[in-house]
Amino acid sequence: MHLSIDIDQQKSTLFIDLLNLLKKDQMINNFEVLNDATKLSEYEQEVIDDISHIAETIKDADNGYGKKRDLKITL
Repeated sequence: MHLSIDIDQQKSTLFIDLLNLLKKDQMINNFEVLNDATKLSEYEQEVIDDISHIAETIKDADNGYGKKRDLKITL
């Protein structure tokens, strides 16, 4: 199944967090962040590229790769 959603820039981070949570709970299999490179600046392209690696990074962390750090995020 393919679903395409255009999300407001301010809400995109929250939506990606929700997708990651659904993936972790195995409610969805996978997701991809696609971009239209002709409309994005170089910085925006870099951010999108970083976001596209989140799922792989979470999988690596679950498998014990990397270092554990105390991180507190306040919204």
